[in-house]
Amino acid sequence: MPFRTVTAAVTAAVVLMTGLPAGAAPVKPVIRHAGLGACRNDGGVGRHPCGPWRLWLSNGRVLALPDAQRPDGDHPAMGLMALSPDGTRAAYFRRSDGVLMIWEAATGKARRTAVRRPESVSVTELTLSPRGRFVGIDGEHLVSLKPVDRIVDTATGKAFDLPRGHDLARFSPDEKHLMATHVRGAVVYKTGTWSVRLRRSAYMMGDLGRDGVTVAKARRDDVHPSKNAVTVRNLATGKRRTFPLRLRRGEAPYRARWDRAGRLDVLTDSYRGRSGAEYHVYTWYRLDRTTGRLRRLDSFTVTSAVGDVIVAG
Repeated sequence: MPFRTVTAAVTAAVVLMTGLPAGAAPVKPVIRHAGLGACRNDGGVGRHPCGPWRLWLSNGRVLALPDAQRPDGDHPAMGLMALSPDGTRAAYFRRSDGVLMIWEAATGKARRTAVRRPESVSVTELTLSPRGRFVGIDGEHLVSLKPVDRIVDTATGKAFDLPRGHDLARFSPDEKHLMATHVRGAVVYKTGTWSVRLRRSAYMMGDLGRDGVTVAKARRDDVHPSKNAVTVRNLATGKRRTFPLRLRRGEAPYRARWDRAGRLDVLTDSYRGRSGAEYHVYTWYRLDRTTGRLRRLDSFTVTSAVGDVIVAG
């Protein structure tokens, strides 16, 4: 089914509760993570995701999105909700009509886009660009079972399908470039025209910088924690640099992210608690590429009471 154009409108989210921010929260609130409530299974053994989607913000607020489509057997969570890398926006399909909505932290409201959930595609992953201009749809055709890797302009509804075998990796912070990967290498596209800027045989996953050629990737080694690092590679020149990460015991790198000013941030994860009361502590650091030092930006906890967790970044 083609993507259809719809008229613009605004919808507000529901405030569930407020609280004090954990750690050094930014002045302007951003989304830390999204998730669902976790209800106990019949018999009291185990939990399953339930309830509306919620957004946990850096100022301590938790917002409900009652109109967001919830996961079921045909629609996995990652195919229904996406957060922008910087946490300023959330994208989701509306339950009533499948329209893609984008909730913005700056306004606390959601706006309709020119995109609808494709009925002919089983969407397994939804990706939102940093400023909300593009959404990536990953899945497969329900009839042919052929893979779908599609980029859609949220303002116009125009779609661009990546070549078969290519996967959407990341947008640059200014949304001018998109990196796609495949088993033999990486391709950087210019958004809008979707012309190829460069091709490289080196396979490289990670976050694409604002120059459109520099990629950063967090490297985790649970066996040898001293080898935890962030690798930065220039796809144009092939030059690579590795920054070792000196983290606390039990803390491991989760992902790396470029911001719009060209600074490199690192998200770490540590798993704590005991059976039945587990929780994750996520921490954002800024990496000084001159000294290799980390400066803590924010930290937050996600408990086992939250299901289908999606962390911004």
